[in-house]
This record gives sequence, C-alpha cells and structure tokens, in this order.
Amino acid sequence: MARVTVGPCQGCGACLLTCPVHAIRPTPAGLRVTDRCTGCLECLEICPVDAIRVDPEPRGDR
Repeated sequence: MARVTVGPCQGCGACLLTCPVHAIRPTPAGLRVTDRCTGCLECLEICPVDAIRVDPEPRGDR
C-alpha cells in the first residue's frame, strides 16, 4: 500500500489527478491514501518532490 508522507508534500495535487481509482484524499492533516489503493504506484511516478513512499507489506505469521 502506498502512503503520502506529509513532510515533503507541497500540495500540488498531481497525485490526486493521477490516481486511477481516486484513492488519495485531502484531509485537514494533509493527504492520505485510502484502502481503495491498488498499488499501481502511478502517484509515486508523478510526485515532483518524492512525497510518496511505499510501505512494506506486513509480514504474517508462518
């Protein structure tokens, strides 16, 4: 799942316009990625300030 880090985000909105499933939402605290995210990472490619980071998949018990 991708997430938007608030620190380097400049609020340009490029990721909002690029997301094919509209998974990125503005909030009073900044942008957040909802559970609609499919992991296509188009937002990662378009962000001019590299504010999009990819969280590693949680490891399950084996």
